[in-house]
Amino acid sequence: METFLNLHAHRPAASSSETVIRNYILPLPPAGHEEPEYGQAFSAGIHPWYIPAHPEETLKELDRLAASPFCKAIGEAGLDKFVSTSLFLQRELFVRQAELAAAHRLPVIVHCVKAWDELLSARKDIPAAAVCIIHGFRGNPQLAESLLGKGFYLSFGFRFHPQSLTLCPSDRLFFESDEDSRPVDTLYRTAAELRSCTPEELRTQCWENLVRIGPSSKK
Repeated sequence: METFLNLHAHRPAASSSETVIRNYILPLPPAGHEEPEYGQAFSAGIHPWYIPAHPEETLKELDRLAASPFCKAIGEAGLDKFVSTSLFLQRELFVRQAELAAAHRLPVIVHCVKAWDELLSARKDIPAAAVCIIHGFRGNPQLAESLLGKGFYLSFGFRFHPQSLTLCPSDRLFFESDEDSRPVDTLYRTAAELRSCTPEELRTQCWENLVRIGPSSKK
């Protein structure tokens, strides 16, 4: 691909140089979050901040969206200790979404705040076929190693720990803008300098990673 993959963003493409997988939060888009237009690559999921009163209906809607050829991932889904919803319910919905992702052969975009031990523990309850990608990873090298050792992938935004970025294997690596308005290719250039490679090499690798972990019908 000639464009730079932006794995996770809450905005459309900032320039013609990037391809955005735009995030759609269920059940209803909160203020500032819009449903992607037809033809737009997207991810969809139940965010721990916005767990609905009747999650079963929302899971059915997520299952429908996951069948779209434009759906490239499930999420954000995960665990967050800064919200009032119980971690038990958060974990249950995270596992359910991971099961749905495995059924559709889609990766999971993982949101995790201050719940790393719980996330690592939950990995054993997630189908092995569900590839989990930590979005916006800012953690230190020790945490990065722990997550990589459990099979997680890491997606880096504009704020990151340089050592964590350099130690991440190329075949477990992604980049994203999340809430940042800057084109993601500027992040690729920064990362390439740290990893002693070219932005083009990173661009090619990230597309290869996405194709490898997703269904062939959704390349």
